[in-house]
Amino acid sequence: MDCIFEEYIKFVENFLINYFKLLLSGEYERSLIRPFIDRYIDVRYYNKFSFVKEPTFTQKLNKELNNVAKEVMSENEDKVEKVKNIFALFGYILYIDGCFSYSNISTLTKSLFNDTNIKLTYSDKTKASVTELIRDFTEKKNEFFKLFDTDEFFLKGKKLQGNIYCVELGNNCHVSKLYSEYAIEKAYNSEVVMENRLYLMLIMLTTKILAEAITLNFDNTYIVDFPETLLEKPKKIIKYLKLLDNDLLRNKVELRFKYSVYKNRVYKKEINKLINKDYSISIELDDAFDSDFDSLVLFANIFIDKNASYYQNVMTNKGEYNLKVVEVWYADVFKILLWSFKPILFWTSCYLRWICKRFCKDI
Repeated sequence: MDCIFEEYIKFVENFLINYFKLLLSGEYERSLIRPFIDRYIDVRYYNKFSFVKEPTFTQKLNKELNNVAKEVMSENEDKVEKVKNIFALFGYILYIDGCFSYSNISTLTKSLFNDTNIKLTYSDKTKASVTELIRDFTEKKNEFFKLFDTDEFFLKGKKLQGNIYCVELGNNCHVSKLYSEYAIEKAYNSEVVMENRLYLMLIMLTTKILAEAITLNFDNTYIVDFPETLLEKPKKIIKYLKLLDNDLLRNKVELRFKYSVYKNRVYKKEINKLINKDYSISIELDDAFDSDFDSLVLFANIFIDKNASYYQNVMTNKGEYNLKVVEVWYADVFKILLWSFKPILFWTSCYLRWICKRFCKDI
């Protein structure tokens, strides 16, 4: 499977080209349209802005496209009116492409066709074709996300720090009672199943990030634990990473490894390859950590147990090495659970002592 995000971008680009072909009719020129589409996609779906100081998305996008219009007009001085029309038509794309809500397609297209800022005339056939194009685009967008709906599996996200979430795959699958909990757990965490779980999770996660991008939410970062067994399967890695073959996804999805895995000479080589290909890689420190801070600068985030023996050493040096450290509390969680069970353990102990005194006097 190819990258879902990239497939969706192609779908949007195809719509935009057809949208302008219909509305501009004989005045359509690819060389005039393409700079606008490219900039729109960068801003809309990759959150790439040149004018970051503008307070709202609309103002940022307007300034970006206005800048494109000036550049295109300076290169095509005899086509200024055409460029102005292209710029004005983009105002309706924000509604059609889901940036803003609108009451219905009929109202939107009526406003479009009657817009006096756009110096174009449309035949009834063109109006009908544009209306149908927008309706078809909207329906296919909805159908696209339904393809990935499932009742059997779901994403479980645990907030770690700020907008960083650790993601796991949950399931509602029914397993026969003939199998013990131990057997089910062992099968669920077997090598092949763990690798297949990751593949399914990446499909669902990339769809989630795409849905967030459509609503202009670019805040979240997702941590995914990467099975070390995959590092021994280069062909399989290529298949899996095709799902993340997109600038935004490489930034928003972090593949996490344990430090002990990274210290393995063979695994280290493969992990460094991923880093060199611009995938975001995180590291979870464990007892194998040997104070090699130079190696830590390669990672997007460093996960550390607050109760680990090396915790203070890392926190002392994180500023010098400009490390992004995420603190977790594995040991603390265990203590909390143990503390919460103390009353139960106490009363259970008292009850057992009473049983012994009542029924086992001769023992």
